[in-house]
Amino acid sequence: MASARPLSESLHSRLVRMAKLVLPVLALMLLSTLFLLARSVNPDDAIPVADVDVSERARDQQLTMPRFTGVSQDGTAFDLSARLARPDPTDPRRMTAEELRLVLDGLNGGQSTVISNAGDVDTARRTLVLTGDVKIETSTGYSLTTDRLEGSLGRLDVVSPGPVSGDGPLGRLRAGEMRLNEDADGGTRLLFTGGVDLLYQPPT
Repeated sequence: MASARPLSESLHSRLVRMAKLVLPVLALMLLSTLFLLARSVNPDDAIPVADVDVSERARDQQLTMPRFTGVSQDGTAFDLSARLARPDPTDPRRMTAEELRLVLDGLNGGQSTVISNAGDVDTARRTLVLTGDVKIETSTGYSLTTDRLEGSLGRLDVVSPGPVSGDGPLGRLRAGEMRLNEDADGGTRLLFTGGVDLLYQPPT
């Protein structure tokens, strides 16, 4: 009985040595079989890619609800916003916009609001051109419309080079041109030129 243990230990040792040799060889054989049986890649089976012109999409970048605020040299605060704007590909500080709204708050408490269908804005120079059914509302009682309004917000000076018409504190008026700028007290003011027609309507 004493010799049975060394015999079993010797058999166990041989089995362990054999397993150390055989198992790695079997693993290599299995891996080789997997590579040999692997299906070749068919380029036609690739996931289809959408036919999109990347350069065109890059040019068509747009900003949703952009907003540009600041103060003019003479102290009028301005708040310019739009429904969307498309930056110029060569200079992102210049952009074309749709459905613009400009709010001007003068130092004397007066406020003017300008709304237009479209426009061009240069945020570096603080200039703008508003076009397409431009409406001007002021806290002093003016409600006006024109086709175009252009000028600067850096030193507030915005001009309508074409006819302006609407209602004012004294009644219906019509003018060849209009200028929106600042007075000596830092408030906004409207100047009508180019032949002004006023239909006076006395207060009721």
